[in-house]
Amino acid sequence: MFDRFWQRKAAVVLLFAALTPMAPAAVAQQIDPRVLQQLGGAAGTQVTPSQRLDAARERDVVSPESPQLLTAEEQEVRRQQSRTKLQALYVPSAIEKEFRSRTGATELRLFGYDLFRSTEGSGGALTGAVSGNYIIGVGDELIVSFQGATNNSVTARVDREGRLIVGQLSPIRAAGRSLAEVSSELSAATRRTLLGTDVSLSVGSVRNITVLVGGEVERPGQYQITALSDLTTVLAKAGGIRQGGTLRNVRILRANGGAMTVDLYGLLGIGIPPRVGLQDGDRVIVPVIGDTVAVTGIVVRPGVYELRGRMSVQSLVEYAGGALRPRGYDLTVSRIGSDGRENFTRALGNAQMLVAGDAVQVIAGSGGGVEGRVSLRGSVVNPGVRALAAARTVRELLGEASELRSGTYMPMAVLVRRDPVTSADFFQPVNLIEALKDAPSVPTRNEDRLYVFSQADIQFLSRPAVRRILLGQANGVPQCRALQRLEALVNAGGQSQATTRAAGAETATEIANVGTGASDEQCPAVFEDNIDLLPVLIENSVGVGGAVRRPGSYPVATGTSAEVLVAVSGGLTAQASNIMLDVISSKARLSPISSVAISRDGKELAELTLLPGDNLRVNASQPQLELGSVLLSGEFQRPGLYAIRAGETLGQLITRAGGLTPLAYPYGAIFTRLSVKQAQQEGFRRTARELNSGLLFAATRRNGDGDSLAGLIPLITQLETVEAPGRMVIEADPRILAVRLDLDTVLESGDAIMIPKTPNYVLALGDISNPGALQFVSGKSSFDYLREAGGVQATADSSRAFLVLPNGTAQPIRASVWKRSNSLVPPGSTIIVPKNLDPFRPLDFARDLTTIVGQLATSLASIAILSRR
Repeated sequence: MFDRFWQRKAAVVLLFAALTPMAPAAVAQQIDPRVLQQLGGAAGTQVTPSQRLDAARERDVVSPESPQLLTAEEQEVRRQQSRTKLQALYVPSAIEKEFRSRTGATELRLFGYDLFRSTEGSGGALTGAVSGNYIIGVGDELIVSFQGATNNSVTARVDREGRLIVGQLSPIRAAGRSLAEVSSELSAATRRTLLGTDVSLSVGSVRNITVLVGGEVERPGQYQITALSDLTTVLAKAGGIRQGGTLRNVRILRANGGAMTVDLYGLLGIGIPPRVGLQDGDRVIVPVIGDTVAVTGIVVRPGVYELRGRMSVQSLVEYAGGALRPRGYDLTVSRIGSDGRENFTRALGNAQMLVAGDAVQVIAGSGGGVEGRVSLRGSVVNPGVRALAAARTVRELLGEASELRSGTYMPMAVLVRRDPVTSADFFQPVNLIEALKDAPSVPTRNEDRLYVFSQADIQFLSRPAVRRILLGQANGVPQCRALQRLEALVNAGGQSQATTRAAGAETATEIANVGTGASDEQCPAVFEDNIDLLPVLIENSVGVGGAVRRPGSYPVATGTSAEVLVAVSGGLTAQASNIMLDVISSKARLSPISSVAISRDGKELAELTLLPGDNLRVNASQPQLELGSVLLSGEFQRPGLYAIRAGETLGQLITRAGGLTPLAYPYGAIFTRLSVKQAQQEGFRRTARELNSGLLFAATRRNGDGDSLAGLIPLITQLETVEAPGRMVIEADPRILAVRLDLDTVLESGDAIMIPKTPNYVLALGDISNPGALQFVSGKSSFDYLREAGGVQATADSSRAFLVLPNGTAQPIRASVWKRSNSLVPPGSTIIVPKNLDPFRPLDFARDLTTIVGQLATSLASIAILSRR
């Protein structure tokens, strides 16, 4: 019991230590009820089931996963993703595995077996005209229309005896006859019976028939279809043909004893499409697949095809849609001999006949080579292929400078050419500035590819996604193939220390961003076109930093002047003066580190040459103006956003703003600073971590009270999420600043100062009878205000009551001197009386601690939020 008592005391001490830094921001006339509601929920307020249901409904309405909210493009992307997943789940048949192992074509498939898998099939179309060849049967509904002396329309159904009976006309035999035959006989009967009357016959609704489907189909069985349906309809209803079934010899056994064979390749663009009607009682049998041959290589539609009779090499290539090249290819036939061995022979000609199991490979031969071609790619107006005869040099390939796009990076392009001996790609850096001059240019060869980069491509070298990899961290953009290649080279030790230094971050913000991941990064298309370009550019980079607008890594083809590097990095900053260049050389031509002073005309920039791997830093004097501004609001004569000089103080800025208005209350000035906010924020996080560690330690003790410990969880959560105000306690009265220069605060960029009007209230919060804002009366003490608020509660801890002054400072109010205290309370102050936890039982500690956290956090956070208004 004694240990539990001290656990509760320690929790209270940590509670006030965590929340007290928020108390100084105490300038307000009333408490915002939205803040009370928000922090009350954080302190343990229960959410009703109806509120959770409403929140869930709101999420359902705006959910981006709802199909109604997806565009047509997004739906198509999802369908494509589903197709990709289905492709990965595809299980090849035994025939496909055999041909894949023989030809090495891992994607080879049987041709035509996805014909019936996109639909379940229907009962047949019931719209459109019915041809005169339609065979009428029992149950068909026919529409007979009379026109002339008799105008009438009659709907009649063919009865079980196969007759069509229409009014006064004699019965007509209809079952088993075509629609044209019955229509002709009906016209003759009308002319005999109804003078001056014409008749027309049409089909109203057709009968259903039953067909049995068996053999190599997914779902054998009996199926009901309409009499207008054909063979493809019933096969689709049966789930399609299995991979082990034939597409070329489907058998139909008629109820009257007849039989026929159907070749379904006609539906796939090979031969004549079949149109086979079915009759009641027909049986559709799909036998096992017959002999097969395969074709791979440079054809439109590689696959495994079923033989039907004799087939030549030419016919098989035509089945596959023909060769991709009209000429210049070789035909190789793989055949299993009588001894079981596989033999590869060159086809004797297109007329060579094939046998079962043959595999034909269409291979690009010597005629498929390329001669006299060079390519221009990247940041150019007209990329594409050029004739080597018209582009013998890089200068001729590029054309004029106007052929380059705006924003083209000039210090380096990459000429990719194939080594004639090793057939490996060779990367040659090219300086476009020199290449476009009239001087002799780099000669080109057959199959050369010149890549020209934009400024955006080069800036990608300094992005966090690249720097993470160069610093040995994991690739944050796994979908980028170029970064995968770079990561592999770094892991293998392929990037030097100079390269890593050249690609290093230059600013504190960039350094902080390196470790945050870069999932939103996208690789430029030029690096995805050739994944080796990114490492080549990094290897030839110069690091540029300091007083330039775009610090980063800039590749150079040859020795490049500092003037060019400063220009491509955006130029010098506007405030740069007294410039000094620091050069870290990667070569022995210079000392490892050298400094060069820059004169007014800047000729040293043009004279200083840097090589790949060097590092250039442009050092400049400290600017006289701070980067950023200071915000003045409230009771200033001229409030607004002010640019400040380095070292300017608050008193000087108040003078520039015309001083304060007569209603100003400088004692309640609210001064916020970004660096202080960050420090307070880290303090909250540190306190949350300490509370969490203490909570885990206490939970391991045998006599620990689980309910009491659980009461600290809302406090830890609040400390992890609360936003610090960043307020500093300063002196803002111009009269005092004029005398006490040591109290005059030196301003920083991002500071904000708000001078309120003189308030006429005092806040009384905490465990008192009627907390709220009270009218300020000069001369009243803390006890007087508490008495006006109804006094403290019986559960109050008067020994820890404290007073928060308008300037942000706080001081305790001793209970022993309350009733005789004559200390004055300035306007805008806040009196806080916490609850006493000692009398509470351990089982109730969790509930009461949650209440205390809600009350105190609400009060203090309300003051902090309202003070920033």
